Amino acid sequence: MTSEPVALGPADADTAWMGVRRHQALLALLGVVLVGDGVMNRGPLVEVLLGAIVLGGAVPATEGRTVGEYGAVVLRFLTRRHWRESTIREFGLDVMLWSKGEVTFRGYRLRHLGRLDLSGRDVALTESLAALVDAASAARGPRHLSQHVHHRGNGGATLLALPADLSPPDGWVLDNELALEVLGAVADGNVRYLERFSYVRTPASLARVYRVRDFSAVPHSRPLLEQLLRAPSSADVSLHLDVVSGNTASRQAARAVHRVDSDDVSARAVGFRRSARSARSIERLSEREILVAQGRALIRVTVFVVVRAESLEALHDHSVAIWRHAHDAGLRLERGRGVQARWFHAQLPGGVN
Repeated sequence: MTSEPVALGPADADTAWMGVRRHQALLALLGVVLVGDGVMNRGPLVEVLLGAIVLGGAVPATEGRTVGEYGAVVLRFLTRRHWRESTIREFGLDVMLWSKGEVTFRGYRLRHLGRLDLSGRDVALTESLAALVDAASAARGPRHLSQHVHHRGNGGATLLALPADLSPPDGWVLDNELALEVLGAVADGNVRYLERFSYVRTPASLARVYRVRDFSAVPHSRPLLEQLLRAPSSADVSLHLDVVSGNTASRQAARAVHRVDSDDVSARAVGFRRSARSARSIERLSEREILVAQGRALIRVTVFVVVRAESLEALHDHSVAIWRHAHDAGLRLERGRGVQARWFHAQLPGGVN
């Protein structure tokens, strides 16, 4: 996967109105009202303190979150059960996973025949997967596909998880045993694991899940995940694609252009100039709208990186190495503190939400 023809940048979920996200504006407005009312009307000190706390929740923190978001994550983590269980069953050609939801898929293994880049098969493989995604967008509802690079000792295997009604491109063979291995299935099909604040303890190992939140620093026309896959400390990488249906994709692409363009017009009307980042965002969204109108698929891309180790010390060492290698390659990762169980579910084949 490369950053062409449309450059991948920060997530569209982070889009804001004139640089301010909706919950930030709401918290700031509520905090100002409480503090102002307490000061002007000489209200109780509790009201002023509450207003200051609410106002502080709108302050930006690290990894794109605000102080309020971090507080909500910590509160939810402290008040929920930390033991989780997944059930995995194989029915004929299908694999079914129950884990805070139910998904059914089929697993296909890529037949590795020498160096894909030297033989030119990497280009053909990418084009065939792009055609598969475009075909999936013709369906009425949303579709989910995922590709997983799973390490096995000194080697690795590539898994493609597809809905049962989609056929894989050439070069992929049905291999549900690999799917079960990626899922971490055990003999009885029930997997119990314990969520910690910064990792998950599974029956086989400790796992820490990162999510890629920004590709913008990766040079154009260069594979986005190539350097991450070549990291000295091996990690499993999963690429999840949520394919939006055709009509919905056209509406969403048009709405995104209108929203960003309207914000830019409003900002320029009050004296702000258009920044280079804003201009690039408008250009990127306009390119995307044109491609969707031409029949290309609109997809939501999520990339997870799973680091595994036998001990906490080894997990920390591997995580530091992966983090630095990803940063040097232009990828920006999120640590996922307090949401490790949710991300562990989401990175599994089938994309459990």
